[in-house]
This record gives sequence, C-alpha cells and structure tokens, in this order.
Amino acid sequence: MQKTTARTRSFVLALVLLSWTAAVRGAEVAVLKSTDAAAWRPTLDALRRAASGHNLTEYDLRSDPAEALRVVQSIKGKAAVIVALGPLAAQTARESVPEIPLVFSMVQDPGRLGLLNVPNVTGIANQVPIKNQLAAFRMVNPRGVRIGVIYNQNNSGPIVQEALKAAPVVRLAIMDRPVASAREVPESLRSLLKGAEAIDALWIPPDPILLGEEARRFILGEMLKAGKPVYSSLATLVAEGALVSNAPDLANVGEQAADLVNRLAAGEKNRIDVVIPRAELVINKKIADRLKIEIPADALRAASRTF
Repeated sequence: MQKTTARTRSFVLALVLLSWTAAVRGAEVAVLKSTDAAAWRPTLDALRRAASGHNLTEYDLRSDPAEALRVVQSIKGKAAVIVALGPLAAQTARESVPEIPLVFSMVQDPGRLGLLNVPNVTGIANQVPIKNQLAAFRMVNPRGVRIGVIYNQNNSGPIVQEALKAAPVVRLAIMDRPVASAREVPESLRSLLKGAEAIDALWIPPDPILLGEEARRFILGEMLKAGKPVYSSLATLVAEGALVSNAPDLANVGEQAADLVNRLAAGEKNRIDVVIPRAELVINKKIADRLKIEIPADALRAASRTF
C-alpha cells in the first residue's frame, strides 16, 4: 500500500511539474507596438525566434492613446507577460496593468515614464551614448557639421537635449525642429533645407513619429533630392537609404527581450536591471558614392556592416 501511495504521489508530482513546465513554455505574451514601425521588424523577428516556446500576439496601437488603453484592457487577465515597443505602449501597460510583468524597448527616457526601479518591469536600453553616435557620424562624414533633427518632444525630447549638449564636444551644430505629429514633418524638413544656414545632414532619432513608412520614405527621398545624407539611430534605415547609423543591434534587442520574457514567464521575482544591447556601426557606401561623400578608411574599418 505504501509503495502504491508513493508511486501515486510521484505520478501526481510529475504531472504537476509537466503542467508547470508547459505553462511556462507556452506563456501568453502580448507584444504591444506603439506604432507599426517597419524599422522594428528585426527586433520582433528575433523576439519570435528566441521566444518560440511562447504564444506571441502582436497589437498595433497606431500611436493612439485611446486604442492603446482599449488593447491593454482587452489583454488584462490573459497575458502572462507584456513586451512593449515604444513609449505609448510601455506607459499604458505600466499604468493600466501593473500586475502583468512588463519588458519594454524602444523607449528613450524610461525614467520619465516611471519604468525604472519598479516591481514587475524591466527592459532593454534603446541607445548607445549620444556623444558616441555624433562622433561616429562626424567620423563617417567629416564635412557634415550642421546636423538637423526632427523629433517629437514626448518621444525623443531627452535624447535631442542630450545631443544639443554633446554636439560642441565633437564640433557639430544641432538644428532641432520639434513636431507634434507626422503631418508637420514635411514643412519642418523644408525649413531645415532652406537658407544660408541649411543643414549638411539630417539625423533621425528613434522616434515613432518618424519611423512610420510614409514619414521615413518622405525624409529619405527629400534628402536624396537635396543631395544630403541622413544619419540614423536605427541600422534598418541604412539599408533603405540613410548614410550611417551607430545604434543598438536590433536583432540583439529582440534576443535580449526574449531572454527577459523567458525569465519572467518562469516566475522570476527579483528586480531585473535594464539590459544594454550590443551596438553596431553600419554604413551605406552606395549612398556615399551617390552623394559624392568620401568615407575615411578608419570609418570603414570600424563598421560592423556596409551596404
């Protein structure tokens, strides 16, 4: 009788462990995208590969706070972990469902959104040091000294302010144009390209307003017509026509996010610090040739990838 009871207990324990393991591996993960930015696709693809044991569902919040709130409320009680890309997704998830573990990325100023040093929240840093980015841009295109930047204050304000402070150190001048929405991008860009103090290049920070397909295609097209390069905070834009980027490796961001998802889905309760992703310098030599920009040999040797 005792042997039978022991076997029964072992069998029940095995079933419990099997069920727990399956639950962990098959956790429901809600992936909230502040906008459907094509530039984020390498991160999402890497996340899906590295977290393939879980059930990932993507939600496009369309840069709309009302839609964000509706989506987040719809996943309450269903999702075991949330992955949030962009500030709107991260802030809405943090404020509306603080009980669900949250992994954020593509957020410039997580401290301002209350995402640092709080329970149930971790994430991946979204930038290399701004001074390093500007120095890399100057190394690739030494003659480009007047750099324009279009941005939304709520999304990229802090990073632009940091750039304004760092620019003199690397002998650059930043000309900034804040916008409230993507509709203001064309006029802001035209203003930067006019007059005696027209910009030598445009820097696109990782701002959701600038990463929608229409906005980024417009910017890349207009800058090419003007014969001036685009600098990017995302490597994916270099493949589309930007001259250079010095930024986090977006695939590595997805891999790091997947690791955090796995840990949270397994029930890890200790606070997890924000993770620093791998950085890479990417250069588009074809665009340089088209714009008659001579890239120094040192810059080419430092590049992780070239096109």
